[in-house]
Amino acid sequence: MIPVIAVAHGSRDPRSAQAMAAALTVLRAGRPDWDIRLAFLDLNAPSVGQAVDAVAAEGHRRVVVVPLLLGSAFHARVDLPGILAEARVRHPHLEVIRTDILGDDPLLVAAARNAVAAAGLSPLDPSVGIAMCAVGSRRDGADAATAAVAPRLLDGTSWTRVRACFATSTPDVVGALTELHEGGARRLVVAPWMLAPGLLWDRVCDAARSAFPDVRFAAPLAAGDVVGRVVERRCLDALATSTRLLRSA
Repeated sequence: MIPVIAVAHGSRDPRSAQAMAAALTVLRAGRPDWDIRLAFLDLNAPSVGQAVDAVAAEGHRRVVVVPLLLGSAFHARVDLPGILAEARVRHPHLEVIRTDILGDDPLLVAAARNAVAAAGLSPLDPSVGIAMCAVGSRRDGADAATAAVAPRLLDGTSWTRVRACFATSTPDVVGALTELHEGGARRLVVAPWMLAPGLLWDRVCDAARSAFPDVRFAAPLAAGDVVGRVVERRCLDALATSTRLLRSA
C-alpha cells in the first residue's frame, strides 16, 4: 500500500480541516491501494513532519506528498520543500516524492464554474458578474498569476464579466463587485478560488453582503469530489516520473 500525505494549509477554523478531510473521501474509496493521510503546514495536527515520521516508523520505503495548494507562493516554494528536506535527512531510506501543487488544474476551474451555476446563476445569463476571490499573496506576480485564472470561468457560458479579487490584498471583493455592477452586471456572485471555508472567506462574505445585499456566493472548491480527483492525477504523474527516473538510473 502506497502512503500518500495530502498537505493542507491549516486554519484556526475547524471547518477548514473538516472540508479537506471530506474532500479526500471519494479518493479513498476509489484507491484502496493508497493509504491517504491528511497533514497540515500550520495551525492543525498532524504536521507534515509528524506525518512523514509516522510513515517511516511503519517501515514504508516510499511516500507521496501532495500539496493541497492553489498557488505557488511561500508555502509551495519555500516552506514545504524545507520541511521535506529535513525529513529526508531524518529518514535517508525513505523516498519522499513531492507532487506538483493543485494549481489551476482545468478540473478545479470547471468546479468553480459549476459552483457559480449551483448558486443559482444560469450559464446562459449574460447579466451575471463574477468576483473570483482568492486569498492573496505578498510574492511579486503571485496575484497576477491567480487573476489569470478568472477569465477561464467564462468558458462555455454566456457570462462576460469576471474580476479577480483577494482577501488579503487588492483589489478587494467590494471593489471587484462595484466594478462589475458599474460595468452592467445585474446578478452578482462571489466565487471563491479557495479550497475550504474559513475565517478569511467569512470576512469576504460579510464585506460583500454589506455592500451588495443581493450578492450570491458559490461554494469553495473542496465541496465536491474534484480535489480528490486532482490529487489522484498529481500522484499518478509523480509516481510515473519516479519510476522512469529509477529505470534510467
